[in-house]
Parts: sequence; C-alpha cells; structure tokens
Amino acid sequence: MKNRKGSFLRGLLGLALLGTLSGCGTDLGVLHPDTVLFNGKIVTVDEDFSIAEAVAIKAGKFIAVGSNARIRGLAGDFTEVVDLEGRTVLPGFNDPHVHFAHTLGFEEDEWATRFRGTKSIQEILALVQERIDQTPAGELVWFFLGPGSPDRLEEGRYPNRRDLDPISPQNPVFLEYGGAGSNASANSLALRQAGITRRTPQPSTQNLIGEIMKDASGQPTGVLLGRGAVALAHRVLVRHSTDTLVKTIQHASEMVLPYGITTVGDPNTNVSGLRDNQTWVQAYQRLSARGDLTVRVNSIMRLPIPIQSTDEILEWLDHLLFDPGFGNDTLHLGQFKIVIYDSSPSYQVPRENVKKVIKAVHRAGWQLYIHVGGGESYDLAIEGLEEAHQEFPREDARHIITHARFPTDRILEVQSRYGIMVEPQTGNFYTMSDDYEERMADPDRPAYGPAPLRTYLDRGVSVMTGSDQGPVGPLFTIFEAVNRLRSSGKVINPEERITLEEAIRAVTITPAYSTFQEDLKGSIEPGKLADLVVLGRDILTVPPEEIKDIPVMRTMIGGEFVYTNPDPDPNQEVEYWYPTRGYRAVLEVPGS
Repeated sequence: MKNRKGSFLRGLLGLALLGTLSGCGTDLGVLHPDTVLFNGKIVTVDEDFSIAEAVAIKAGKFIAVGSNARIRGLAGDFTEVVDLEGRTVLPGFNDPHVHFAHTLGFEEDEWATRFRGTKSIQEILALVQERIDQTPAGELVWFFLGPGSPDRLEEGRYPNRRDLDPISPQNPVFLEYGGAGSNASANSLALRQAGITRRTPQPSTQNLIGEIMKDASGQPTGVLLGRGAVALAHRVLVRHSTDTLVKTIQHASEMVLPYGITTVGDPNTNVSGLRDNQTWVQAYQRLSARGDLTVRVNSIMRLPIPIQSTDEILEWLDHLLFDPGFGNDTLHLGQFKIVIYDSSPSYQVPRENVKKVIKAVHRAGWQLYIHVGGGESYDLAIEGLEEAHQEFPREDARHIITHARFPTDRILEVQSRYGIMVEPQTGNFYTMSDDYEERMADPDRPAYGPAPLRTYLDRGVSVMTGSDQGPVGPLFTIFEAVNRLRSSGKVINPEERITLEEAIRAVTITPAYSTFQEDLKGSIEPGKLADLVVLGRDILTVPPEEIKDIPVMRTMIGGEFVYTNPDPDPNQEVEYWYPTRGYRAVLEVPGS
C-alpha cells in the first residue's frame, strides 16, 4: 500500500515551502504559515507511525511537521499560533461507510422522528392527515424511517390503501417503515403513479426479494413487502429536489463533525436508479463548487434496482455524465455499490446475473463496492471479481467488499492476489446477540468468524472500518477493533483483535488508499490536506476499554477548525449517534 513516489513528491513540496519560509526576511503573511499548532502529541500515521510536537499549515495543507522549536520558528506576525496543551492529535477520521445524506441528513427531521414513534395505525393516519393539511394537492406525502416491524403497531399490521385513501384523495402517500425488511405502504394514487396494478408481476418472477400484497380479487392492497417491491414505487415516487438534498447533506455534515470525521464514504447516494444517483451527485457538486461541502465525500453510487441484464448496466454507465475517479479535494466519484444477499430470490441483482454485472462494471473502469453478508453471497462476489480480473485484467483496481463476514481460505487467497479490500463494521459487534456466531455457522462451509481483522491483515488484505448504521464514530470502531466486545461484555474471537496502530490506520490512511487518495490525505505529512482531530485524552496511553470514552475536542478540515467541543472537560460523557433509531446514547460495556 506504500507509495514511495508520492512520499518523495510530498517531501520535495515540504522542502520547497520550508525553504521559502525560512529564507524570507519579512513578516508578510503570505510567506509564513497560516496556522501553527504546537505543544501536542501529533500522531502522524506516516509510514513509521511517528510522533511529532507541532505542525505548520498553509493554504489548507500541512507544510511542516516536527518539534515545537522548529515549527514555532516558522510563524510570522499574522500566523495563528495554537497551544494544544499536550493534547493528542490524529489525522482527520475517514469513515468509509456511513449512511450520510440519505439517513443522517434526515435523522432529525420532525416528521421522521414522529413517524418512528407511532404505535398504531390510527396514530399513523393522524400524522399523515396532519402532513396532508400542510401539503399542496397533488404533491407526494412521504414518510420514512418509521416504526419498522408491524409487530410494533397495536394492530399487528401495516396500513393499506383502504386505510389511507379516505384521508388522501388528492395526494399520493408513500410510507417507508425502515428496519431490515424495508417495507412500505402506498395509497391508491401512489400505486397508480408508480404503475403498480393487478397485472404487475411479483419481484420473485425476476428472482428478486419482495412481494406486492394483493387481495382476493388480485388488486394490490397498498402494502409492499421487501426491497424489490418497495423499489418499484420508490424509484418513481420519491424525487427529492437538489435544494432538498443540499440541505440534508449540510445537516449530515454538522452531525459527524463532533466525532472527528473529516471524510465520509456515503454508500446511499442513490435510491433506485440513474436519475436518483445524478440528483444526489448534483447536490454534492453544487456544494463542492461553491465551497460549502464541509466534509469531504466519497460518493458511492448504487446501481439501479432491479438490474436485469449486463446490457442494461453498460447502457446505464454510458449515460453517466462523469468518468471513474471524477472529483476534487472535497468530492470523489469512482465506486458503484451492488448488494448481494445469501437468500434466493435476491435483492438487487438476480443471482444468475451477479457475475455478469461485476464484470461489466470492472471492465468499464469503475471500482466495485460489494455488500455481502457472508456465506454464499461472499463466495459469489469473490468468484465474480476473480473472473473479472482474469477476463479483463486491470492493475490496481482496489475493489472493496463491505461487511465481509465469514471469509474462507479461498476468499482470502483471491483477495490477497488481486488487492481486493475489505470494510467490515466493527461497531456492529456491540449490537450483535451473544449467540450470533453459533446461529450463523455453516458446517458445510468452514469459515473464519465475523470481521476477522487479524486474519485479514495477516493474509495481506487491506482493512478499513466504517460505522454503517451502527453507532456513528470512528473512535468506537477503533475501540471495537482492539477489544471486540458485545454490549453484554462478551469478547468475540479475541484472536482476531488488531493493534491500536492498525485500528487507527483503518480509519485514516487506508480509507484514503481505497479512493486512490493516499497522497492527498489520511496522514499528517507535508503536502497533504490539513485535516485533523484533537482528542480530549491520549488514545495511545488510555486503557483499550476506555477508547470509546475519549471526547473529540476539535475537528479541522482544510486548515480551518470546523468544530469545537463546547464542553472543555476531557472526561465528559461521549454519546454516539444511532442512525435510523433517532437518538444518541452513551455506550456502556460491563467491565469496561
């Protein structure tokens, strides 16, 4: 993963800047650092994981790293000099998988919060009626991130079109409940606009998950179960304006800054088709162009739902308005996500087409970001990637497997051979049941456990860790990577723990490498973007079980502090966000 050419060029840049600074005999601000941070413990995460005392910043980039005396000597009259008071500094965190704009961006939306708390169909109808009263006739009334399972409703079922139609004669209504099933309800007008009729074939006829619920006469009831069915309506009905998406992106940015996150990988820059992807990208581009994209973004676009053929994918890719790797310092586009489940029928891609789709995207020059749960889905993804590399050789493609649970020796061998990266979410350990490994074990498929980080690294596979929809915060993923604890206190596969240095790299330089930006960010070195996080306690010396309790005191992006903790107490309680659940919580582990 080392790029010595990039390190050499960064060194030349740093020497040139230092020569200019040290050789000038004037205090003009343009010839001195904009900012100097000193008296700190600066963990550079360079090749040697070296520690420095101070860093100088100019025009949004690090220009020098070293001792207090050397770096303070570069300051001029107009340089802002910041005393770190001994605090530990890390490169800005890069969370490579957090459901950013489409989930966090709406997380504190009043309607979503109230919808999530409903406990009966009558409460849902009352909420829908209130929204309709504030919505012009003809406009969609849409709720999402709701109560989840129908078991949480008093009636034990979701509302159907007969429940919804009397209160919504002039507005399409579409309710998405969240949860694992991703179920939904639609009124008759919404069904009509989505083209869902008694003649609409069930998703299962296309080997996809989902069912359009129908009554005895064959008419749709308005209840859509499973992602394949929900997508039929969502891709037609839910059309966010670019202005709306801009606001959600800005809100999501505000929510991640307190966790020291300076770059996110947003794997939900989609919903179900080409137009959705392009609208999201337009929102990101608008913010980036006007300098208002606070957090750097790797926009991971999802391929359309459903995918019918390789020809459809190739045509779809041809209509994109940008090439792989498009972007700048704040926005990167280069990865496409597909989702493969062990179940049959599948979710997005009929299983018989999975390998064809992988090859088509690989051949077109894009990175694949493949969601697998483990088991057969993992095997199938790796088979497709191996065949793609064999039939259409590409050097350094850096494809990625997300979740990446239960790999086999065969999978590890292919990953190591072709440089296929993995992105498990260690924070998920916390919420898994204590019998998870036993329930998921397959005696016919010998495999390593969930997120076997030590095994991955020892077999030469690059590892990065993201938050996904678990507790959001890289300090928590670091905590879990080195401890592997359940909320009950149970330790999961202790032999798969990794070192603290390895865990820090998994949320800094390795995610930067995954987007071909390891020479741009991910460590505190001259020539790189000045993104960093100031911690309340020293992550290198606190007991491993206390890492999750370290507060972020300040977050810097591009040389500017974009977040300062209003509480100066380094021992304050730390609350983590739970996306889709709508709350923050202090995460407790017995004995930690």
